[in-house]
Amino acid sequence: MKPFLIALIIALIGFEVSAQQIVKGKVYELDTKNKEVLLEGASISWINTSKGIFSNANGEFAINAQGIADRRLIVSFVGLQTDTILVNDNKSLKIVLKSNGKQLDEVVVAQQRESTMVSVQPRKTEILTSKELKKAACCNLGESFQTNTTVDVTYRDGVTGSKELQVLGLAGSYTQILTENAPVITGLGTTYGVYGIPGTQIDQIHVVKGPGSVVFGPESISGMINVELKDPMRADKLFVNGYLDGYARAELNVDKTFKINQDLSSLFSFHIDRFKLKMDQNEDSFLDMPMLQNINVLSKWKYEAGNGWFSQNSIKYLNENRQGGQSHFNFNNNQLDQSIYGQQLKTTRFEFYGRTGFVVPSGNYKSLGLQYSYVLHDLSGFYGPRSNNGRQQSLNLRLIYNQAIGKHNSINAGASYRLDKINEQFGTLMLNNDLNMPGVFVENTYTSSGNRPLSVIVGGRADWANGELVFTPRGNVKWSVDKNTDLRFSVGTGFKTANILAENANIKVSNREVVIQEPLKFEKALNYGFNVNRKFEIDYRKGSIGIDLYKTQFSNKIIPDYDTDPTKVFFHNLTGKSFANNIQVEAAYFILKPVELKVAYKYLDVFRKTDGQRIVEPFVPKHRTVASLFYESFNRKWNANFTWQWFGSKRMPYLNEIFQPEISDYNNYSRSYSTINLQLTRNWRNFELYLGAENLLDFRQQNYIVGASNPNTGFFDASYIWGPIEGRRVYAGFRYKIDR
Repeated sequence: MKPFLIALIIALIGFEVSAQQIVKGKVYELDTKNKEVLLEGASISWINTSKGIFSNANGEFAINAQGIADRRLIVSFVGLQTDTILVNDNKSLKIVLKSNGKQLDEVVVAQQRESTMVSVQPRKTEILTSKELKKAACCNLGESFQTNTTVDVTYRDGVTGSKELQVLGLAGSYTQILTENAPVITGLGTTYGVYGIPGTQIDQIHVVKGPGSVVFGPESISGMINVELKDPMRADKLFVNGYLDGYARAELNVDKTFKINQDLSSLFSFHIDRFKLKMDQNEDSFLDMPMLQNINVLSKWKYEAGNGWFSQNSIKYLNENRQGGQSHFNFNNNQLDQSIYGQQLKTTRFEFYGRTGFVVPSGNYKSLGLQYSYVLHDLSGFYGPRSNNGRQQSLNLRLIYNQAIGKHNSINAGASYRLDKINEQFGTLMLNNDLNMPGVFVENTYTSSGNRPLSVIVGGRADWANGELVFTPRGNVKWSVDKNTDLRFSVGTGFKTANILAENANIKVSNREVVIQEPLKFEKALNYGFNVNRKFEIDYRKGSIGIDLYKTQFSNKIIPDYDTDPTKVFFHNLTGKSFANNIQVEAAYFILKPVELKVAYKYLDVFRKTDGQRIVEPFVPKHRTVASLFYESFNRKWNANFTWQWFGSKRMPYLNEIFQPEISDYNNYSRSYSTINLQLTRNWRNFELYLGAENLLDFRQQNYIVGASNPNTGFFDASYIWGPIEGRRVYAGFRYKIDR
């Protein structure tokens, strides 16, 4: 009985895939004064393999040693001497890199530290570090991709200010968003969930194009975004961030870590975001930006013992009140005055998620564990005369067993369970979107040895989703042609349930009638892609270039039809075919020792074919170009970031000739436009001041609300939005920290 209880306890605690046989340490560089300085962005990899990682902002790393026969670590950084470390035990390593003499001095080397990296794993993963996030004000996750090309941040409507994160040109619901590998942003949280993660809480963001690992579920069709928050054992003792912009939007963030004992630490984080100015720059009687108050509290605990046990758990509470509509609407009267249009949405969220695990103390590199999450989401409010209320409860469990097989293979196998109870009411429409989905999965990673290593990930899962058995196969291949060139290929399927109100919140800010024409099936798609990445060095200055090609083909997709009748939106299953083609080219180079240039171009072709007719999906720009310059002074006291973005035209939903005069510049396709963001930062030892401007050229879409003069009784739609509506935003802020 006792062995059974021990096994049961292990099964009921949990473990992340990376918590296996781990080698940890810190990387330092030796400056000109022989002082050891923590080194961010150093490359750490096992010799003759493609398994490696980068050190974080505190110089720390933790690398998996499963299946590694030759236990020598290669530690390198541009401008510093590469070192080889023999790992004989599991003690924490201290690695000090010295200058190789090719740079003038230590401060020049500092300019080469990467803020965005590509992982060495077979599945291409872009890693945005805290350094990248600091290039903009980064108030929340939805504002963290201003300098990134892979993820598009798009406006959804002109009343609530909602935005979504799009990958490969597809709606945000096709991108799986995880918080520390936990699927907490789903269902009702899809619309405003990205506002619930303050940028200052984020340590890294991992972005995967196309299908992610089968371990994390079948939902990642266009991509996966995993947000890693600050580590209680490695974050600063105290961090305070204050922000204020020219529109009187104010924000305060306070993070405090506590070391309970040698094995246990915690992080407490408090965030408040407040904006109460009634602003109507285009004089259409509607607020340009919603009034907002967002309060966010996070408590994160981490236990890490030397006997193989690991546990990390987070509790989060969010309370948000979002108010929009006409500027003279009195919110104290709620919905009593039907002659004036108002919008209000109150959201309360409780999240609990974590992972706890155990590495079996043997030479076979075995581990077992469970990841878990629970979300309670309540919303109440109204959009004009129509009320909107909803409640969601979600439970996710994921049991994982990991074991190395020989020298070249590592297998992940396990089972998962997902339960969603989602009820939403919008006007007279009542929707229940419940999901009961147990599943099993297996994934094997193969890595060859030699000078040109080949890595292959093959996995699959089977899910019993509301009584329907669905298989999800996925595969990734990486071939290192040489030490500077990687080729990758990915292919896989995915499926998801549709929550049409949460995923199409723009229909709520309209008088359109919602018509569901038939029972809606699971959305299913096949995605495959190819990319090549090449690193180079010219005149001791490094650079890189990458080319991505991806295609998504849906076997079923829920279509919101805005074109048939402007007064209605029809939802139906896909008839015909639906495609999304993506081409992206991105290059980076240090044109001067302290100046990094990044240039990227993206082409999107998203359309469906029905009855021989090719229909371009609305609100998707076919072309996008991004160019940015980042400067950091030799003494690290000053840095500046300049970002220019150009967006091509987007197809707009059909608007009947009767209503076209409501938008004076309406056309079947929007205008192209460009924006410029700029930020300057002054650094002291523990204090930073930053000043910036977004949309520096003050470009605005002037008309985006149809029927603004008669919103409650006539035809009204505030979702004809294709560009910025806020105008130029000037801001200032500070960051203060006490180092660990």
